[in-house]
Amino acid sequence: MINTKSINSKSINTQSINTKSINTKPINTRSAPRRELSFHCTGCLKEELARIEDAHRKGTLTHTGNWTAGENLDHVAKAWEFAIDGFPSEVKVPWFIRLIASTMKGRMTSGKTLPAGFKMGKGGESFLPTPGTTVEAGLGRLRAVVDRLDAGTKCTKPSPAFGALTHDQWMRLNLGHAQLHLGFVSYP
Repeated sequence: MINTKSINSKSINTQSINTKSINTKPINTRSAPRRELSFHCTGCLKEELARIEDAHRKGTLTHTGNWTAGENLDHVAKAWEFAIDGFPSEVKVPWFIRLIASTMKGRMTSGKTLPAGFKMGKGGESFLPTPGTTVEAGLGRLRAVVDRLDAGTKCTKPSPAFGALTHDQWMRLNLGHAQLHLGFVSYP
């Protein structure tokens, strides 16, 4: 079940937020308001994508982080594509980060929402969304990868940080990742 009414610590004033990136100063996403979501399967995610599309069509879609709604959708899709198709060769994670990540693997693959405010290191540019991604393009990309998963495609590629993950671990990791980023996308 998806809890779309709960807000993390602060309520969102949707009248003051636009769907375009309007801030020149980065927002601290650790403290930015966001909805608390819970996806236990791709079906739950698809339901949320339908709500996002409906809000976009009505002109009521907003965001509270540094990325637009379309950019958040694009970023979430990229993470899943990497788990299926493999990571770009420029993505290199230093040994000490891999060591730290190994201690966090269980938490990160539990299905819980991933922590906000993570800073990408060198080589992390591949994970960034395509700047200016529209909501339509972001929805299309994310739906395409979810359709692949629903058709039986498995996440089998090793993670640069965590190493080998099972398909189920990848699914929980990426659902938790989607919970985080789609939590910054809001609608009434």
